[in-house]
Amino acid sequence: MKLFAVLLALALYALTVVQGLSLPDPNVKCAMDCDTQEYAPICAADDKGTTRTYRNLCVMKTENCLQSASFQKISDKECP
Repeated sequence: MKLFAVLLALALYALTVVQGLSLPDPNVKCAMDCDTQEYAPICAADDKGTTRTYRNLCVMKTENCLQSASFQKISDKECP
């Protein structure tokens, strides 16, 4: 009986650790999982025609989320 209790406790602990590692933080709406050192510039435009150069596509998507913006990539180079 003690062995069962120990195994059950270990299983519950392992489950808690695995869930804690795999679940995203519900308080973080816009997680920035970008490699900010990667320089692969893109030119993007929003629905108003405003253009902007971003360091890479991931940075653009993160900033869109943080700023509630709607920039979309239009080329794989810096904006003119």
